[in-house]
Amino acid sequence: MLQPHRTLSILDPTSLVGREVTEGIVRAFPDVPRRLFHTGADPEHLIAEVSSGATIVGPLLDPDELDGSIAVILTNSLTAQVSGRLLTWLRANPSVALLDCTQPGVAGAEASCVLDSIPAVRRDLPWYHLVDPSLAAPVRWLRALLPLAPEAFHATLLCPASGFGAEAIDELASQGTARLAGRATRRPAHLPAVLAFDLALAQAERSEALEAQVAELFPAVRPGLHVIDTGVFHGTLATALLRCAGDVPLERARALLRATPGLRLARRNETVSAAEAAARDGVICGDLRVQGPCVTAWLLADGLRVGGGAVVELVSSLTAS
Repeated sequence: MLQPHRTLSILDPTSLVGREVTEGIVRAFPDVPRRLFHTGADPEHLIAEVSSGATIVGPLLDPDELDGSIAVILTNSLTAQVSGRLLTWLRANPSVALLDCTQPGVAGAEASCVLDSIPAVRRDLPWYHLVDPSLAAPVRWLRALLPLAPEAFHATLLCPASGFGAEAIDELASQGTARLAGRATRRPAHLPAVLAFDLALAQAERSEALEAQVAELFPAVRPGLHVIDTGVFHGTLATALLRCAGDVPLERARALLRATPGLRLARRNETVSAAEAAARDGVICGDLRVQGPCVTAWLLADGLRVGGGAVVELVSSLTAS
């Protein structure tokens, strides 16, 4: 259990990820001190709604304001200057853990990619990088099926605008308004492309980066991913294929998934949309099929919401170790 005198410092609690993380931390550890900072260029204080109450969020003017933290939780992208100063401070305070929920992360290979627990094999510094929200459902499905001795994992990820932040959601809404009115859309500033009523293939480098995360989490499984950005606000849909060492009984796969907390099998003929997954916990798995050594399914989750819950588990794992 997290000791009441240990402080958690959360950066940018007003971001989309920050809201989920902060609410989860408050519910799980109501008596643990928290410090909330923002890293925006404006030095003014912000107001965050936490547990239906207003909380002041001050600017992080100096990393020394983080003194006394057991962990620093990042929830929004940082400028190169801010991230550099923060990493320098963390290196000088090696007992403080870094829980980085940003993508692609601030510490590169120095941070261990994690799902919802601290890895058994530790690196020199307690720096951890949360898996990308678009992988929240696929990697949990893969982990549940590890007893089937999987050898290769392939998935196509259909990613929402929420993965690029609150500004990207506003931008997608503006794109939709412009297209409905027959006006030209502005050059995207937060989204990778004009996505309103459309889809766009992500750059190969992004798919490769996500493959690297899967490979780090499951080194015995060969990953292959395709990433598609969509004109959807929230909720990630993935189609997944797992190839195992031998033939897989369907009921064995079903039993493993049913026994996995936070994952449910869709009911027969159930129609589920990305919007229905928004702001909900857990992963939905549908159309589970088995053909010889291959297992396929579609998977749906709100990656930001599931990721927020994972941070709570990571904090518990961190303090229990």
